[in-house]
Amino acid sequence: MSNLEEILGIRFTKGTKILHATNSSKKVKKNSIFFGLPGITQHGSKYSKDALDQGASIVVHNDLNGEINNKNIFYIKDLEERIFNFLNSLYEINISDNNFFAFTGTNGKSSSSYLCHQLLINLGYESLYIGTLGVQFNQEKFDKSFSSKTTPDIFELFDILRDTKFEDTGNICIEISSHALDQKRLSQIGWFNSTSILNITSDHLDYHKNISAYRDAKFEIYKMKSTIKLIDEDSSKFQDNYDFVQNNDYKLSTISDSNNFSDIFFQITQISPSKTIFYIYINKPPYGYQDATKKKYKFSCNLFPKFNIHNLVFAICSIGFDEFEENKINDLSFLKLPKGRSEVIENIPSNVIIDYAHNPEAIHNFLSSIKDHYQNLIVVFGCGGNRDKSKRSLMLKAALKSSSKVIFTSDNSRSEDFENIFIDAAQDNNIDNVVKIKDRKKAIIYASEILSHKECLVILGKGHEETQEENNKTIFFSDHEVINEIYK
Repeated sequence: MSNLEEILGIRFTKGTKILHATNSSKKVKKNSIFFGLPGITQHGSKYSKDALDQGASIVVHNDLNGEINNKNIFYIKDLEERIFNFLNSLYEINISDNNFFAFTGTNGKSSSSYLCHQLLINLGYESLYIGTLGVQFNQEKFDKSFSSKTTPDIFELFDILRDTKFEDTGNICIEISSHALDQKRLSQIGWFNSTSILNITSDHLDYHKNISAYRDAKFEIYKMKSTIKLIDEDSSKFQDNYDFVQNNDYKLSTISDSNNFSDIFFQITQISPSKTIFYIYINKPPYGYQDATKKKYKFSCNLFPKFNIHNLVFAICSIGFDEFEENKINDLSFLKLPKGRSEVIENIPSNVIIDYAHNPEAIHNFLSSIKDHYQNLIVVFGCGGNRDKSKRSLMLKAALKSSSKVIFTSDNSRSEDFENIFIDAAQDNNIDNVVKIKDRKKAIIYASEILSHKECLVILGKGHEETQEENNKTIFFSDHEVINEIYK
């Protein structure tokens, strides 16, 4: 018996080759092994024959009612318990040898993960970013081919690491979504260097159904074994609800910019689109950083607004303070936010900012943080179709609160009628200062035409994205490209 056969507890047909493993029938290729696993709507075993037709050499599943009348289709009761060891053996990769820095939160996952990635590279380490933006090894181009999800599943993660050429121990900065936590996509990873909850507000209730279930999913990140566990103080008030947090040897470290006595306190003394100065005070450091107790570190960077400093503090605290000096300004001016995150468009004659904010709290936090730097804000945004309808009116309310004019437009209407989306958004709002323009390009052009020199055009919702979904079709669309066309 081969090692792979022993792990699965089955005998392969003579001459079977296995070069690749996947749980998606769409990713099957010649000599793949297809794992038919339970899905959200149906069991993957239903694709067993499709997988074989597409070149899979073996299909394994754990569906009692699944297909077994084929010499290359196997039922394995405890299949999910065997996956991790199988992938380790197939790819000859020990994932647990890598350093994982994991971030979750309603807002800020991409920024914190990407900032952590840049910090490690600047300190001379190899780093891999995995998240909403795709995959980036060191400073290479982003690769979006591995997964369409914010957080890859375990099969996709092995694919990523197989193609990543770490010379030594790998550092992996990864976003973990509430969906991924609820589905336990990466629960088999043995150890994380750090796990962080940046914030918890309301989002994805179309999936989680209520805020309590959403919060439960976020706290699942602390079931992943890690030395450093970070949480913002507002979210820490819920920790007593989770026995697995209270009983863990590695306690949560709270981060705050309002409570001087939190475990880690940060203070911003200067902030603008061009320069920010802030301090981090270590009252009670995370496990392993006792030498930093009662120390103070000063940093300078070009990040803006305030919540991005919050995201950066989590990134710094995740990797620790060994590489920073206490009695000097630690210059972090090399840091850049991901594309479409608080992005001030440069080299154009008008003030234009593109940001990914797409829920009420993110819109409120972003607009309230920048409004005092401009005479007025003109905001272009929309609400996604076939998603949580309850947040639509709250999103418009947040946009109206900090702006002089809102241009309501499409943002992935999917199969839902744009007019119905607008009706939901308008509910309980005064829409005197709202202009409705379905075509997103025309909406941005209109906003640029009414923009005065001291005002700022803020385009929200899509950020880095380059697609628009409407009538169940996906077309190319980029907010950045529209701005380039306007000001070229």
